[in-house]
Amino acid sequence: MEYVFFDIECACVYKNVAKICVFGYCVADENFNILKKEDILINPNGKFHLTDRGGDGIVLPYDYNDFKKYPDFKAFYPKIKQILEGEDKLVFGHAAINDVKYLNLETRRYKLPSFCFKFADTQLLYMAMTETFDRQAGLESLTQIFEIDYTPHCAADDAYATMRIAQEMCAHDHCTLPELLEKYGVRLGKIENYQYGNCVSRRRSEYISEKRREKRERGERRAKFNDFVYGYRVKPQSQELRGKRYSFSRSIEENVPLAKSLVKAIVQRGGRYSLKLSGCNVFVEADDDDSVRGGAARRMKEEGKIAEICTLSDLQKQLGTEAE
Repeated sequence: MEYVFFDIECACVYKNVAKICVFGYCVADENFNILKKEDILINPNGKFHLTDRGGDGIVLPYDYNDFKKYPDFKAFYPKIKQILEGEDKLVFGHAAINDVKYLNLETRRYKLPSFCFKFADTQLLYMAMTETFDRQAGLESLTQIFEIDYTPHCAADDAYATMRIAQEMCAHDHCTLPELLEKYGVRLGKIENYQYGNCVSRRRSEYISEKRREKRERGERRAKFNDFVYGYRVKPQSQELRGKRYSFSRSIEENVPLAKSLVKAIVQRGGRYSLKLSGCNVFVEADDDDSVRGGAARRMKEEGKIAEICTLSDLQKQLGTEAE
């Protein structure tokens, strides 16, 4: 079996347009011995739009004028198809679904037959291996982790770096690449008949399901607390907190028993509770709070829109309530 690692650079990418200018690939045997590594330069038949007016964006390590000398994608299609397709090949990319999408768009653009091959993704495999599903691992960051030298955005070098990352992961787990895919429950993606689907990881699917469940439950708890605030009307027993309008961080609101007890204590002392930051003059945050809502509250305090920020512990001491 051959391992085929590939990467694509485009002159421009829009929603339904991806004008490929470089197809880079690296072919290795099952022991990661390189059999071939090559950049295929392609005339994109279009202008390069990779940076914005401020100069931010991608700069490819090529002379853009050189691309006009080469044939377009249609001429290289048979070679690329031969590289990627075949039962004796295991195809890999890093964030591979993007490159598969580009291939699909170009076949449609030039009215060529669809590609048909299965593929895996080193990005997804690394996330499954390290269980870091909350953030995507870019190619450059992984080359730093595994100490791999390469030239960013040189397609053949990106393909080589992808191969080396796969090699390092196999070495770490003392197994072959197919065994690594099986170990972490990675199912191959596929493109066929102009339709494509990404490869998936069992653990990532479980992670996403868990996060969705947690988000749903947080929403349910917040709705329950909101209903309580809207419906809680009692006569204050003192005016100790008169004029103060409190708002809590989300983590406090989502602890419904705690949040309800705090609101009751505040209202009993003449204070009020606001579900919106804009309606409060005192913001209460959990200890060591680094949430988005907390950051917004601190900015509002600097702007003079919130008079005071206190911690949950401070509020509980002030109210004489016990931590729950």
